[in-house]
Amino acid sequence: MIELKFTAEKLSGEMIGSVVAADSFNKAKEKANLIASQNNLKIKSFEKKSIFIYKVKKTNNKIIQGEMNAFNKQEVFDALTRLGYQVISVNTKLLNFNRKPSSADILNFVKISADMLEQKLSYGETLSFIINDTRNKVFKEVLMDISKELKKGTDGEVAFMRHKDVLGKFTAYMLGLASKSGNMAEIYRATAKFLERKHEFKKSLRSALITPLFTIIVLFAAVVWYVAYIFPEIAKLFLRFKIELPPMTAATLDISDFLVANIIPISLLFILPPIILWRMYKHPKGR
Repeated sequence: MIELKFTAEKLSGEMIGSVVAADSFNKAKEKANLIASQNNLKIKSFEKKSIFIYKVKKTNNKIIQGEMNAFNKQEVFDALTRLGYQVISVNTKLLNFNRKPSSADILNFVKISADMLEQKLSYGETLSFIINDTRNKVFKEVLMDISKELKKGTDGEVAFMRHKDVLGKFTAYMLGLASKSGNMAEIYRATAKFLERKHEFKKSLRSALITPLFTIIVLFAAVVWYVAYIFPEIAKLFLRFKIELPPMTAATLDISDFLVANIIPISLLFILPPIILWRMYKHPKGR
């Protein structure tokens, strides 16, 4: 979920700010522009919530490093100063490799929630327990946001569907539905059974495809090795003895020389299209 802060100017010249959230930066921007047009506002700037790495120290001169989510460096600086720290540096985190939770992580969350709800524990207690026990940073933040929104009185379906990109559309819808139903444990248990079957199917399919895929990769590598190295060495041996090569052999030798001379562009030709298609699929319009 992307959070975007925008600053806008009223007709009177007064500056105001607000925050919108959406699945992507472009959707968040569209939301902000819609709000601005409906309220006769002129948007001046956008700031996306990012992760900042900071270095601070206190009276004992021990340097502490950490991370903080904020819209800009000044927010981080002000927050740390209020806590009594002497700020050494604040920088945007350029590379963020936090992985999304796996299907097994989400399945465990739903199963544990179902078990705890069947034991008559409140949903707030259930979420607090799972949040404290969750190691995946992205998943922990998602659960914390859902817990915060539910405590504020946000509709359960809205709170869960905000994170459908992490939880999955079906899971988010079912858990949102459960939060409004009279029997949460039953819906969580049914959702867990569905996810378990789906997880087992994917696991079986992955296992079944590993051997053929590995075989294809090895065969492809063997063919490339033969065409690029073994065949040219044998063919050039005949050329050194001035033996005329058959037309097919000569053509294959020309192809081999071309492949070796243009290995980088040819490799990019095979590597880039799948990457481009994958990136297109990840984007809502591309999908």
